[in-house]
Amino acid sequence: MTTPLQRLSFTWQKLSQWHEDHRLINFSATLSGQLLLWSFCLLLLYPGEYLPLLPLMILASRLPTHRLTILAVGGGGLFLWKRFEQMHVVDPFWIISNTLFLIGLLWLFFQLARNYSSLPQWLRNSPQIALHGLLWLCIATVPFFPTDFRSNPEQAVFLNVSVFLVLFSFLIWRIGILFYAGKRGLLKKSSFLDHMAYCMPYLGSTQVPYGKGLDYLLAKQAKQSPDLSKSQLAGIKLLLLAHLWQALLPVLDRFTFASSGQTINPQPLLVKLYHIDSLTILPVDQLPSWPILWGSLFVDMIYETMQLAITGHMIVGCLRLFGFNVFRNTYRPLLTQTLVDFWNQYYYYFKELLVDFFFFPAYVSLFKNNLKLRIFTATMASACLGNFYYHLLQHFDVYLAHGVNITFEKFVSYFFYSIVLGIGIYLSMLKAQQRRTLTPPNHPPLVANLLVVRNIAEVWLFFSLLRIWDHPSSTFLQDTRFFFALFGITF
Repeated sequence: MTTPLQRLSFTWQKLSQWHEDHRLINFSATLSGQLLLWSFCLLLLYPGEYLPLLPLMILASRLPTHRLTILAVGGGGLFLWKRFEQMHVVDPFWIISNTLFLIGLLWLFFQLARNYSSLPQWLRNSPQIALHGLLWLCIATVPFFPTDFRSNPEQAVFLNVSVFLVLFSFLIWRIGILFYAGKRGLLKKSSFLDHMAYCMPYLGSTQVPYGKGLDYLLAKQAKQSPDLSKSQLAGIKLLLLAHLWQALLPVLDRFTFASSGQTINPQPLLVKLYHIDSLTILPVDQLPSWPILWGSLFVDMIYETMQLAITGHMIVGCLRLFGFNVFRNTYRPLLTQTLVDFWNQYYYYFKELLVDFFFFPAYVSLFKNNLKLRIFTATMASACLGNFYYHLLQHFDVYLAHGVNITFEKFVSYFFYSIVLGIGIYLSMLKAQQRRTLTPPNHPPLVANLLVVRNIAEVWLFFSLLRIWDHPSSTFLQDTRFFFALFGITF
């Protein structure tokens, strides 16, 4: 006999997993179901930036064998249009020139990767280092450009060279995935257009390749009609969740935060909390009381996690509507019980980028006779050095696009953040390994639940405190002063 709690749990499971209901999956595969699905999708995407993808999604659902080509040509065209609009490139001559030059460069890299076994030994040994070396060699020419090249119409050549460098730096990790595919011999069975599906991404505004490379997309693509319907329903679910979180953010602002760059509400209705970036810039003697500081710390982490989830849900939701049932980018990180699980579930595709480009190369090459040192080195190479390098390169993308001055002070806080993050994840990995070798203790249900709450609280505490150094608003000294002020230490 089931208890009321078990019945409630079963009901919630059915409601939360409605996209896996076989009757709904079968109905959505019918003509009426498709009309209803795409009408609902139109409502969810309108009037956002992903609305132009809707015709491509519908076309891909009708021509599933050509979905990669549709995503490459249609999504690639939208990507270039979006990036040129952001960088105010309006001259048709330069739009065509930059487009042809970029596609030509990608084609050249595709050919190099396709003939990977024929490349020189030094290039086969270190393709990613050579690729990033080429990028930085190009970036190193920018200081020699005329000082007025951004505003002087007579310097259009230099301006559009910088536009090309922005696009090159934006796509650098996707080109790296292309080389990894060539190293594994996967390019022999695929076309140039297949790889443009992820190399020219309209989905996503950062350098992180959502959906990773072609082999991952092919592994996750729907092959039968029921699989496609299930993927599309899962995409609709993510879009719904994104809209739900988007609706909750203003409510959180209205009822909780007293000041924010995203709200004009001067007085909250319930609690007077603050976003962290507005607190770290304040003098120590102007900071609010301890309860307000600690409350702000935790609630702002929830707020920022919701923002990341909204972006990831929209991108992954659209990929699922195309027929690629890929993993979520953000999946319940606030309920994880270890630091490494939080890191895995908070920003999945960024974590995968660091693992592919930094963790595994270090793990397979260094300290093979010392497992702990091997794991420590690989973890620090990815979560620390790789993490820092990614954001350094991302800031240079902003510098190239807008001429923003990049100073050493902007990176000190984030470098400290990366060091602590790497050490924390390493210790969490060791603890998880030790736990697997021990017999799990048999606690009473109440004690077990309290331990779960304690573990979650420890994860929240670590990442809430670490976020103090993860923003560009203040310097390392200001961030550190704020950290000590949380414990009543002022200097």
